[in-house]
Amino acid sequence: MTGFVFLRVRAHRLLLAAALLAVLLTTVVLATLTAFSGAIGDAALRQSLRTRSAAQAALVVRTQVPPGQDESARHEVRKGAERTFDGLPVRLRSLARSETYALPDTGRAERGERGERGERGERGERGEQPDLTRLAALDRSRIRLTKGSWPAGGTKGPVEVALPETAAAKLRLGPGAAPFTLTDRLTGPKVTVRVTGVYRPADAADPYWQLDELGGRGMRKGVFMTYGPLLVAPSVLTGSRVSTEGTQWLATADFGAVTTGRVDALRTAAAKGPAALADNRALGGNPSADTALPEVLDRAERALLVSRSTLLIVALQLIMLAGYALLLVARLLSTERGGETELLLARGGARGRIAWLAAVEALLLALPAAVAAPLLAGPATRLLAGQGALSRTGLRLDVSAGTGVWLAGLVTALGCALAVVAPALSAASGIRRSVRAPALPAPLRAGADVGLLVIAAVAYWQLDSRTSGTGALSDDRGGRLGIDPLLVAAPALALLAGTVVTLRLLPPAARLAERRAARGRGLPGALAGWQLSRRPLRGAGPVLLLVLAVAMGMLAIGQGASWDRSQEDQADFRAGTQIRVLGSRVPDGQQERVFAGLPGVRAAAAAVRDTMNLSDDRRATVLALDTAKAAPGLLTRGDRGDRDTIASALAPNRPSGKAGSQLRAVVTEPFLRASGARVGDLIEVPAGSRDVQVRIAKAVPDLPTSGPAEGSDRSAGPDSGAVLVDLPSLDARITRNGAKPLAPSEWWLTTRPGKAAEAATALRARPDIDPEQVLVRDEIAAELRDDPLGAGPQSALLAVAAAAAALAAVGFAVSAAGSLRERTAEFAVLRALGAPRRQLARLIAAEQGFLLGLALLVGLGLGAVLTRAVVPLIVLTGEATQPVPPVLVELPAARVITLLAATATVPLLIITALSLRRGDPTVSLRHEGGN
Repeated sequence: MTGFVFLRVRAHRLLLAAALLAVLLTTVVLATLTAFSGAIGDAALRQSLRTRSAAQAALVVRTQVPPGQDESARHEVRKGAERTFDGLPVRLRSLARSETYALPDTGRAERGERGERGERGERGERGEQPDLTRLAALDRSRIRLTKGSWPAGGTKGPVEVALPETAAAKLRLGPGAAPFTLTDRLTGPKVTVRVTGVYRPADAADPYWQLDELGGRGMRKGVFMTYGPLLVAPSVLTGSRVSTEGTQWLATADFGAVTTGRVDALRTAAAKGPAALADNRALGGNPSADTALPEVLDRAERALLVSRSTLLIVALQLIMLAGYALLLVARLLSTERGGETELLLARGGARGRIAWLAAVEALLLALPAAVAAPLLAGPATRLLAGQGALSRTGLRLDVSAGTGVWLAGLVTALGCALAVVAPALSAASGIRRSVRAPALPAPLRAGADVGLLVIAAVAYWQLDSRTSGTGALSDDRGGRLGIDPLLVAAPALALLAGTVVTLRLLPPAARLAERRAARGRGLPGALAGWQLSRRPLRGAGPVLLLVLAVAMGMLAIGQGASWDRSQEDQADFRAGTQIRVLGSRVPDGQQERVFAGLPGVRAAAAAVRDTMNLSDDRRATVLALDTAKAAPGLLTRGDRGDRDTIASALAPNRPSGKAGSQLRAVVTEPFLRASGARVGDLIEVPAGSRDVQVRIAKAVPDLPTSGPAEGSDRSAGPDSGAVLVDLPSLDARITRNGAKPLAPSEWWLTTRPGKAAEAATALRARPDIDPEQVLVRDEIAAELRDDPLGAGPQSALLAVAAAAAALAAVGFAVSAAGSLRERTAEFAVLRALGAPRRQLARLIAAEQGFLLGLALLVGLGLGAVLTRAVVPLIVLTGEATQPVPPVLVELPAARVITLLAATATVPLLIITALSLRRGDPTVSLRHEGGN
């Protein structure tokens, strides 16, 4: 029996080779997607915990350690940190500090006369407040000595200290300077110190510096000017020479071995651990412990589910295409073996035995794919990681063929085997088909395509309602988040419904082609049109495959391009302009001069942000902005409200000198819905301690910086919108009524091209501005683009589209060759009647070219429609919600043309080869006569 099986395989080796290629390609791609999903999830989680979320993922413990119990307290903190991080390796760093001390005036006098005059001006603005500092024992692995020597301990003489580099430059102090005295701000003794060295942070972004109230910057300007901390030896703070405030620890875990499967246990431990540390009396009085690790893991889990849902969407579409391609190949194989099967049945062969032979052949195809796919998944995954958006992140994937990858390969291979054997099972049942097939298959005549369209429309409607609400993820009864099956299935249903409807286009298209061909004089066109109208479904298989491949490719192109555009739009919306300063300690009278004088800044616009109460406990944002100065740099999207239109709508707000001039406002459409107001209505908006009437001049879909922030709780209710007014006009109105102008709460800076980074660096270097208060549009865009969980699926999209094109090429080649073989006798008769070989070649080219052109045209139209309908619903943020502003669908023409050319290349080569193929009509006619 084994020999007979191999004889059957040898007899149809070309068809079985095509089936093996399709099975192998499908299995490898799906196994690669499985490996890629796991690897990108684990790598992205680790990178997030090590980099952008490192400070939030750390554990900060603060306490006043009793004298002589430093080591025992450190031991308790370490044990608590290990429990908090679920047994992961923990690194502990500490910062012990003194109470606050005042710097002496004499210390300032040494800076020189010019520095003294500047200092007097600063002190005058602060009400003659002294400059402050602290002594601290820092972790020396976090700092670098730039001058002098490390301070030593001791019980006699001045206390040796090292100054931060920025403070040393400002205070004009360094090694060798005369000792000076610090005064305790409470009741402690004075301390005389001597500077021995200057240090700087090894990494200013290190989470360790959240233990320092100055953030490692060396100085900070507020009500007091604070410098420091002054580095001392640890023994100084354990003695009685200085007044100590307490000790702080920063515990960080080694997340190098963390996987997504450990998220739940880690989150539970991180929620319980800080509470246990806070109750630990061995740490002294009133200890506190804080970590934001549970919130970080929640965000990572949502982003991971969004990433996996995107991969599942394309995987399901590929499964649909691969299944149809395999069914097409298997049906042709079954047709080729029709006579053999009938002969076996006539000679007493059991139908079960024939089905068993087909199953063995299918397993011969599936087993090599099941073994090879997991082995090839690793190299393929690394290849994906080096392509597209993911290559920018520099993420290294740890790829190994785990159980999930092997299982995915095995299940896919068995599924492919089932698709291959299914037509053979129906053939073994002995059912005879009619010679003349109907114009449409029975399911379509029964209205299956209409039913499928209805199901796809309902799924689309449901998905639209979910993604426009609180999110696109589902949760079970226990509140556990999961991938919404509707999010995965709806795009595939829409693609399938649109493709099936194509079958209804074939008969009328074939009849139209016949009519046009009949008007001509040539035999090839007329005969090709007659054949297509006579049996329109003969070419349905390859046409549907190509339609699916083109539509899938366009979905992939549209999704990738739209995702890229959406990240840029989201960055524009969050920032509002090139740089936005959310707050500062610069004196009000100096703010405009300071911000406008920054290097690279072209204009600085003041802004005041407030909220106004609406009905049903809703709140809307009120933004008063100097629109004349902000308009040139205002980042808006044309379809959401052009900046010139917004500026012109507010232009009449400029003070006109008339006491009755009416303030005007631009509002968002959500505000109109939430408030019940209309354009032209008067509304009251808060302006400091009073309300001011403004008239709604224009409504736009949204305004920059006014929507819900990324990561905010959107379950509290829908966005209530925003109101934009002109700040100078508003100030003019309230000052006429005796009130003071509003103090700016933020500043919008318009920079010259390419100068945003320089201006941001200058801002963050100032002691009166906290670095986290400076939002830079380019930095936001880079963070969004380089998110591995967002960029990862985009790298897989084109790979899946390429696999779809390859599967379609295999199916088209098999179908075209089978159609030609089926009509060998017909062509032989035509040759015997005197038809030139050239005309027969044109006949083949006309038939197959018509099918190819129809498939590309329908696929192009279907892909364009589905892309514009589906992409806005499946391009989501890491919070599984629709982006703000909504996705603007992009379909780059150059990429679409490349897709069509790549998809058509192999079919065109096949058509050319078949057209030029030479056959012997005598042999064909003799074989036909023998039958």
